[in-house]
Amino acid sequence: MTEPIQADNTPLRCRHCGSNRISVPARCTDESIVTCTDCGDEIGLWGEVRVGILAVAKKKTAAKTAAIARAMAQKAM
Repeated sequence: MTEPIQADNTPLRCRHCGSNRISVPARCTDESIVTCTDCGDEIGLWGEVRVGILAVAKKKTAAKTAAIARAMAQKAM
């Protein structure tokens, strides 16, 4: 059984239908196949998809932290 994951905040999209909903097997390994929840097309291997999702999340966190720091510096002036 797979669990759909809504990946709204990532650029992860199905090449076939453009959906951002993916299904990952419940007991997955890095070699498990991730599929599109909407059309069933293969997205890639969980190990690669996971690394991509984490990289995007890390970049967004760094950008948000920098924006907060700039806002605080502006307010302090």
